Amino acid sequence: MYTELFRLCGYEDAEIEKERPRIDKAFGMLGIEKEDIPRAEKRVRENFDLNLQGVRQLLHVWMDELIALPLCREEYNKVIYSDWPLPGPLVMAAHRMSDDIYIGSIGEVLNLGMGQIFDKLTPLLEAGEETGLGVGKAHCGLWQTHIGGIAKGMIPIPDLMISPNWYCDQPSHADQLLAELYDIPTVYMDGVLDDQWGQWPDISEHLIAYMGDQMEKAFKKIEEVTGYTLTEEARQDGLNDTWSTYLNFNTLAEMVSKSDPQAISHADLTLAFMFSFTPLRKRELANEALSILIRETKERIEKGEGVVEKGAPRIYFGLRFAVDPTIHKMVESLGLRSQVVFIDWMTPVETKPPKSTKYSDIVMEAFLRRGVVHSASGGIEYIITYCREWNVEGAILCFPYSCRPYAILPLMARKAIKEELGIPVLVLEGDTYDTRDYSAGQLRTRVETFAELLKMRKAA
Repeated sequence: MYTELFRLCGYEDAEIEKERPRIDKAFGMLGIEKEDIPRAEKRVRENFDLNLQGVRQLLHVWMDELIALPLCREEYNKVIYSDWPLPGPLVMAAHRMSDDIYIGSIGEVLNLGMGQIFDKLTPLLEAGEETGLGVGKAHCGLWQTHIGGIAKGMIPIPDLMISPNWYCDQPSHADQLLAELYDIPTVYMDGVLDDQWGQWPDISEHLIAYMGDQMEKAFKKIEEVTGYTLTEEARQDGLNDTWSTYLNFNTLAEMVSKSDPQAISHADLTLAFMFSFTPLRKRELANEALSILIRETKERIEKGEGVVEKGAPRIYFGLRFAVDPTIHKMVESLGLRSQVVFIDWMTPVETKPPKSTKYSDIVMEAFLRRGVVHSASGGIEYIITYCREWNVEGAILCFPYSCRPYAILPLMARKAIKEELGIPVLVLEGDTYDTRDYSAGQLRTRVETFAELLKMRKAA
């Protein structure tokens, strides 16, 4: 019933047949039924450029992760879960400790798989609400899904949860609830985000040291629960795994941002961007997909092909949509060229070399260089720097009403961009992980008016 869907997602027929027993079992646990398959095929065809082999391979990676998540208990000796905002090198280093350990990101895998592909995320969100993250209280959809996956019995109870409680309060609330309900050992990574306004891109040494110690605390708990030793080799391999993906994605994102016409859609790019939050089991497959897509994008640029016409207004688009790719497609259909969309990925300013040689300090300092996770002022300066360096003609910022640490930033950044750069700014209300209260159709009229304004300014 699903053979064609997997073909669309880059699987060969022999691979589908080999994996069929695992797929059948995983789909049964996830509640994916026969009537869900045509909808998934339609979404994949409409939202992603399947003419690009690299895009099909990106979908392959996410389908692999979706199948592995519910089966992790029977296929691995130890199971560990975590979710954003955990630094990639931490989870990838733990992943490198042993092939018997499963390190998984519940929210990201379910949002990409059950959300983007199957459009079947609502039951998970509702389960998260019913279990404790109630309706109408600005709870994060990512962490509602995190709870919902376990509460609905879709995924197994883990041996350990790593709760990154240093950027926002949702991870600790959600994981403490799960720990109480299901008796799950949990390690909490606390934070002290107290740098002064305007200090970024400089980062306080005490902040780096404290965050580094929290990372070491997590490593010790992982060793205690799994019985394996986290060697220096595993640490370095985890760092290399993360950076190889970062460099490949960075290359691809810059190619697309500089291309005119815009070579590929940001809906396709989002599939790769979300790798940064996920401890992928097959990191080499992800890098292979990125390498293929880089080559294909270069070929399109050389031919002058693209998804937005040449000379379209250049905009800064300030958020990625993990569940609903139609937002990006809608913006592009109105003739706007998104030069930058991944604000918490690349660092647009030069920073001082790290003073510490300690592995965990280096990882945390690199993470905090992304202004948006450092402070509100860091996030604002981050956005302004990008808008200035990329010479954009307008900016679309997104107000995610269920993300408490980020929600204030776009409203402050709108004023700062207008004052310092004098370009038009549109703020859209929405949610990165929960599409129940908005849609591309509802936002289209506002974006259409904004696009016409930019086109008239450009013509003048």
